[in-house]
Amino acid sequence: MTSNRITIVPAAADAQDKLALIGAATFLESFAGVIAGEALLNHCKVQHSPETYAHLLAQGAKAWSAELGGAPVGYALICEPDLDAARPGDIELKRIYLLSKFHGSGIASELFDAVWAGVQKYTRLLLGVKADNERAIAFYTKLGFEKIAVRKFNVGGRLYDDLVLARSIQSEQ
Repeated sequence: MTSNRITIVPAAADAQDKLALIGAATFLESFAGVIAGEALLNHCKVQHSPETYAHLLAQGAKAWSAELGGAPVGYALICEPDLDAARPGDIELKRIYLLSKFHGSGIASELFDAVWAGVQKYTRLLLGVKADNERAIAFYTKLGFEKIAVRKFNVGGRLYDDLVLARSIQSEQ
């Protein structure tokens, strides 16, 4: 898939460095000034390290990268859910991140389409989103997701509310 010279490609099994780079960049870009600086940096150091992504990929996670001239500008990653609201047959959209320069371009929808094509054997697609991230919540609602729970999300020792959203997969086949 392509959009404005952006290519959506499945991430290779050794894509941890690329995913870590764009993961940390987009998380910092989204939450700098919203989440305390030290907590934000520590979160990125741990949750967006190449080792974290290597572990996720080794455990069966699948990712798609949005690239411009070979440079990542966003990505999506699915994995087995670690959400309390999960049921057998669920899969989690762990991350779908895009540099803000590309918001509104349709690339996030293309990333989601790649994810959607890869989850058809599951029952539901789950995700967590910061409760006050109105832009992301509107995007997910437009895609048919509904709120099923609220959880606490730890960033550097501080807890934030995350909405857990779900979209049925099996009923659409």
